[in-house]
Amino acid sequence: MLRILRPKETLQRTGDTRSPLYAKSATGLFTRPIKISGARAAGWPEHEVDAIIAARISGATDNDIRKLVCKLHEQRKTLASSVSIGA
Repeated sequence: MLRILRPKETLQRTGDTRSPLYAKSATGLFTRPIKISGARAAGWPEHEVDAIIAARISGATDNDIRKLVCKLHEQRKTLASSVSIGA
């Protein structure tokens, strides 16, 4: 089951504060948030947050993290194309 983490939980898991988390997202060091219910509501897939944290723990460089983030964004596209909306 896919779980979406709201910003508060994502911040708790990463140890970041809001501004650095969004700055990392803007520079490719963290995945972009996805829109969820409501105009302003957003969150991150739990498995993406866990993958980035695990990579950091294992000593991944910023370049490695950027590659991982690209891979995770590509996986989103694959997942989206495999889901039939409205069925």
